[in-house]
Amino acid sequence: MDKNLLPLRPRFRFSTDLSRAEVIERFRQELSQNNPEGFKGILADYHIEIFYPPQKQRVWTPHLEISLEEDLSERKTFVRILLAPASTIWTLIMFFTITISTTVFIGLMLGISQVMLQNEPWAFYVVPLGLVALLALYLIARQGRILARKEMPKLKAFADQVFQCDCLGESQKLKFT
Repeated sequence: MDKNLLPLRPRFRFSTDLSRAEVIERFRQELSQNNPEGFKGILADYHIEIFYPPQKQRVWTPHLEISLEEDLSERKTFVRILLAPASTIWTLIMFFTITISTTVFIGLMLGISQVMLQNEPWAFYVVPLGLVALLALYLIARQGRILARKEMPKLKAFADQVFQCDCLGESQKLKFT
């Protein structure tokens, strides 16, 4: 996969013959033995998070979230991977997006009401300001994508190294991302 074509928040899904415990143990071994980037990890029963060490982290530095679901009848483990910036950043951006969008909607509704009542439609002034703010948020998200472009393929390569395959290839990417 071309590192320049990685989307902003790619999601992957595949299955492996390894058990959940074996996957976690492989990540534990790779983090301690074969980790030139110095990745850190949080390894739990059904969830793994891999991230850059604090001295290499910036606001938009991506991390890898891995969810494991074991199917004992088929002896397979289903793996779901999200490669994205920290969830706190996305929560903040979505909060601002929803708040500004709501403000624009209310400005439109109030402005239409003011026109219908033949009052001064001062609420319409909120609409262009909100649209400029939404454009600014979009540009901030695009800039974050550019800043994370070199780091995302390294996390992808680390996961591929653990699973010993190109498991995060184009065929495993979910189509809705």
